[in-house]
Amino acid sequence: MKRSLLIVAGLLLALALVWSLLGDDVEPSSSVVESSLSGDPEAPASPVATRARGARVSGFVLRDGRPVSRARVSLKATSPLVTLTLDDGRFLFDDVASGQVYVAASTADAASEVLGPLQLAPGGLVEGLQLILTPSVKIEGRVIDLLTQKPIVGATLISPTGASRSDDAGRFTLTGAKTQTWLEVSAPGFLTRTEWVSLELASAGGKLELVLTPSSRLEGTVTESGVPVGAATVWAELSEGSRRGERSINVFTDKEGHFSLECAAGALQLSAVTPRGTRVRGPLVRVSVGETKTGLKLDAGDVSSAEGVVMRSGLPVVGAQVSAVDAQTEDVSALASTGLDGRFRFDGLSLGKYVLQVRAGALAASAGPFDHRGDGQSWAVTLQAGGTLVGRVEPASAGVAVRWRSGSWSGPSAQTVTDAEGHFRFEGIPEELISLDAEGPNGAATARAKAGDDVVLVLKKGFVTVHLQDESGAPVTDGVLTAKSLDTGATRRQLVLAPDGVTRLDLPMGRWQLGLEVSGRGRSASVDVTVGEGGAEARLSLESSVTISGRVTDRASGLPIASARVESFSGEFGRASRVSVLTDQRGEFLLPPVPRSGSVNVTREGFAPQWRRVADGPRWIVALEPAGPSPHKPQSEFSQFEGVGMTLDGRSGSVLVALVSEGSPAERAGVQSGDQIVAVDGVLTAGQSLEATVQRIRGPAGTPVLLRFQRGGQTFELTIRRKLLTL
Repeated sequence: MKRSLLIVAGLLLALALVWSLLGDDVEPSSSVVESSLSGDPEAPASPVATRARGARVSGFVLRDGRPVSRARVSLKATSPLVTLTLDDGRFLFDDVASGQVYVAASTADAASEVLGPLQLAPGGLVEGLQLILTPSVKIEGRVIDLLTQKPIVGATLISPTGASRSDDAGRFTLTGAKTQTWLEVSAPGFLTRTEWVSLELASAGGKLELVLTPSSRLEGTVTESGVPVGAATVWAELSEGSRRGERSINVFTDKEGHFSLECAAGALQLSAVTPRGTRVRGPLVRVSVGETKTGLKLDAGDVSSAEGVVMRSGLPVVGAQVSAVDAQTEDVSALASTGLDGRFRFDGLSLGKYVLQVRAGALAASAGPFDHRGDGQSWAVTLQAGGTLVGRVEPASAGVAVRWRSGSWSGPSAQTVTDAEGHFRFEGIPEELISLDAEGPNGAATARAKAGDDVVLVLKKGFVTVHLQDESGAPVTDGVLTAKSLDTGATRRQLVLAPDGVTRLDLPMGRWQLGLEVSGRGRSASVDVTVGEGGAEARLSLESSVTISGRVTDRASGLPIASARVESFSGEFGRASRVSVLTDQRGEFLLPPVPRSGSVNVTREGFAPQWRRVADGPRWIVALEPAGPSPHKPQSEFSQFEGVGMTLDGRSGSVLVALVSEGSPAERAGVQSGDQIVAVDGVLTAGQSLEATVQRIRGPAGTPVLLRFQRGGQTFELTIRRKLLTL
């Protein structure tokens, strides 16, 4: 699977909460810092203080058992660090920021595997690493612009083995070990990408076509009750599509509370954390490719402390970590710990509704939702005894990560690690089906279980060799693979750079449904595979697409309309691929390739929207009609509701799940298309109208709904916690 990169900015303990809230999906910057064995480079100062002393990483570079001098050693951290080995093959990185890092070495004709991830603690020491050089392979490719599909000249490419620039045709050449490596690609005016590349299946090093997206920008202010907040951390997170959850690089506000944030195009949720740890939920905005949106406001509103007590079986729960999870978004907004009396306190918590997660040893439970109204009312969290789930992994090994989630769970997964005998234990398990997911050096496994079950997770290294291609059979090398388990409902997404259009997807054994999405080009049809001992093979083909250009005018005057949004749609409702651009001063626009079965919507304030079919392309003149006077306020560009994320079909007389929305609670719970809903909160759907069933399923975010399903002759129940969903 793609190895995630953890960005750590080196802030002091005062900002520890900030980083625990931001997560581990932020991509690093594109700068390369040269270091030496004797050097002690000074790190950039934090906005509020100088960071603590960093870690040290040392080791040797060998080839055929002998030390290699002047080998290039690259360390992937917040920024890539580079040094050269001494005569005895020794290398040292000093004052490295804590977090996950990767290390690799290279010479002109050889390269090592990438070693990592290594977890660095502040002031820690990792020594004795051995990087073994083997003959390298050549990676060739081209860097292109998503919008114009033309080559990008002078793009910078950085890998563990060196750096390169694309030529006048966008071409580049690099070397790497014939295993897995990382590649960072940047160009002025485009979003920087840092991705992992697997070279095992490619012919020689293989050929890549790397797509860069023109950067968009969000600008605004962060305030608290109207007062500007300086040194607040601001980021944007994609809230739709296969790249859902991908975050921008973090930026800080100035003393006036202003920020300017480079981001991807799409539907973005703005968020911030103030220096005192208050999580601020900003607006949800839709940004076109290359667009700059200004005047955005993130206000924490009224904030106050919230406190409570956690009890279980009449006794206080001592030393537990309590997370306040926003009931609407499922984001972690604050953290606290319980004392000897089981009491906890959140300071600087915005008013709203929260689900509480409680973790203490083997205990992982949730309660709520609770209303935080700032009235000082204490939250009494009484955890049900719940069930206990014990199990083991085979082959027995320590340190294997085991996670569980259920439809009623909200926020980050409950997680533990196995002991020396491979055993794991969870307490507080709700009386419902949960999904288990284990992953370690010996492989991975998934299962569905209930409290009281004795679970054995057999770790095996299953895999699928996936061939990616377009409608003509030409290889597709840059996209996002989605794998959904048909056994448990678990969904995995992996960004892939696949030289020659061939990649290997590591998956637990079982039945999986695979799909491919490519930025600006839509999706493939889904393919079902069964992963067994010998692996599996699949071929994913994109639909035929066309590049559309045109001009938008005012039908009444014939004049061009600037800043009209031209947006393409392809795929199913709730799982659609979308990309939009704005018209220039001449009213001209150019869309990236759009699937021929898709549609396009042209909108501009003051004009009636106009829908067109992609099949009408490739060159359009769109004349918009001025909108008549309307007593209603302008319609929001987002459709939002509180529910579980299912599209239902009642035409057969039964209530069937037609579609499960991406990233929804229903998807997390394992609901599948074709499932029949038999009852909602104990009320049978038979004899009820479809509208009545839908209204019964919907409800306030953070509250649970009990659904009874039938699938393949089997009846089962799932408790699913509602959230705010956006279409």
